[in-house]
Amino acid sequence: MFMDTYDNPGKLQARLFLAALAAAAVVASMFIDMSLFDRTFLYEDDPDWQISGVIRTLLGLIGGIALAFAVTPDSLPHRELNRIVGPTAWVLATIALISYGVHIWTVYALAQMPVALYEAVEELGTIALLQEAALAIALVFLLVAFMTGKGLDGVKILGIPGKLLAAGMAFAVLVLLLEETSYGQHYFGWATPAQFEGNLQQETNLHNFYTIRFEMIYYGAAFVAFVLAPLALHILPKQFQGRLDHFLPPADFIFVAMPLVAGMYLSWNIMPQQLMLFAGVTILALLLVRWRMIWSLPTLGLIVIVVAQMSYLVMGENQASGYEVAEIRENSICFALLGYAVWFWHKNRRPSKRAH
Repeated sequence: MFMDTYDNPGKLQARLFLAALAAAAVVASMFIDMSLFDRTFLYEDDPDWQISGVIRTLLGLIGGIALAFAVTPDSLPHRELNRIVGPTAWVLATIALISYGVHIWTVYALAQMPVALYEAVEELGTIALLQEAALAIALVFLLVAFMTGKGLDGVKILGIPGKLLAAGMAFAVLVLLLEETSYGQHYFGWATPAQFEGNLQQETNLHNFYTIRFEMIYYGAAFVAFVLAPLALHILPKQFQGRLDHFLPPADFIFVAMPLVAGMYLSWNIMPQQLMLFAGVTILALLLVRWRMIWSLPTLGLIVIVVAQMSYLVMGENQASGYEVAEIRENSICFALLGYAVWFWHKNRRPSKRAH
């Protein structure tokens, strides 16, 4: 599975066992919820602290830790973000600070001024505009990489030209931006067409027809892309790494992406959401220990995320509408995407030294 397991079948088997254990924990949670507690798997409500919730959290913890050890390589991953200097480094640092800072402010707002938090995540609110701005800027960086990125020349992934993949990512971000703004309805204020009757927020978008399912896919995809994928280069043989490292961020990108694992209140009852939190926290903790970065800003960031998530569970009932904390998580995903777009542009702006 990983480079460090090719010559050691025992390690490969251990990693496969841990991955299977994580999957089994999800299946077990689904079976227990549906058969013993007569509830659906994708179920949102106030956090469940009864026996059913305890079982769910225990399985999420087991699955998260198993997944973390399954994907974290024995060999020390290279830190690459700290090699970036100049304006790009400042931009990435600013993105991370905003993402962590929004969580800190949210905890304060939940305790002191929940109405201000509600207003901030509403249409044209401060945090809502931050999300949309992050997506718009990410789109610009991806388009610039597509049009001018010389590092993508000659790169192909499974026969698909790297420039085409960059265009595909830009298009996906454009669709995401349009969905977030309800295709301009937030700004121009038109009445929701009859075709969108049944939309949970009465808006001109598709994702609010199936909000919980969409969130599960959206959050899961972000977790895979920005928390697990930074370790993916260590999964593959070296002959593939020279191409994929144009698209997969380095392992220390998790410093930027870590805030996206927090932001649960109603969704705490969905076990895979808990699994992602426990896996992300464990992965970052393992990397910080191996990189000997215990006394560092990323460690402070890890503490912020853990404390923030605990605070959301304790004070989430203060929310005016119930979905504010989830919006904060989506904000973190948007800023992780922006961080990725900046890194992707920086990585591919110049011709690659590797032969393709």
